[in-house]
Amino acid sequence: MPFILLTFLVIELSLLFYISRQSINSLYFSLRSIVQNDKVVYSIIAFLFFPGTIIHELSHFLIAILLLHKVRAIHIFPVFEKNHIRLGRVIYEKKDALRSILVGIAPVIVGIMIFWWISTLDIFFIQNLWLKTLIIYLIFIVSTTMFLSKADLIDFGYVLPIGVVLVVGFLNNSQLIAMLSDFVYDVNVYLGISIIIHTILLVVFFTFKKITTH
Repeated sequence: MPFILLTFLVIELSLLFYISRQSINSLYFSLRSIVQNDKVVYSIIAFLFFPGTIIHELSHFLIAILLLHKVRAIHIFPVFEKNHIRLGRVIYEKKDALRSILVGIAPVIVGIMIFWWISTLDIFFIQNLWLKTLIIYLIFIVSTTMFLSKADLIDFGYVLPIGVVLVVGFLNNSQLIAMLSDFVYDVNVYLGISIIIHTILLVVFFTFKKITTH
């Protein structure tokens, strides 16, 4: 069961990386067609994704500092480059492959920790609509901004086999496997929620484009 869940996790993460970039780009072009002012558009996008961008970039920044990398700059305001929106960026001097990978996967680790915290809340049983909406927004933002670049996704791919090995090592511990399975299942649900939201947004933006171009 853990391997099936982990397989779904990898598939969902890869799909989310692709679809979220498309969604954010579509958001940019939709807003750009209305506002026609890049600074205003960037400000709107920055505001919408600001919590996730802060979590992502601070994760990179703090781990880079802890691993004795020299950080040259940290950007938390979006820019449009290479046909997609870059929400933020940390520029640092890379020392070696291992430490660079650890810096690269820092937002994923922090994101998973946040998901673990959310999993303890049983969000589907929360009666307060505003609180439930806020938590779903947090899930959407954190999952969307865990991988802001292809390099982050590649770094995660490097450490994924280690996770698989750890799972194999704990196969004899049924209690631990059950806990891991429950958590990965919850994460898959959270990622699924984010994918659904992005899909809806893409449909909305596509429809908007069709309407405005006729």
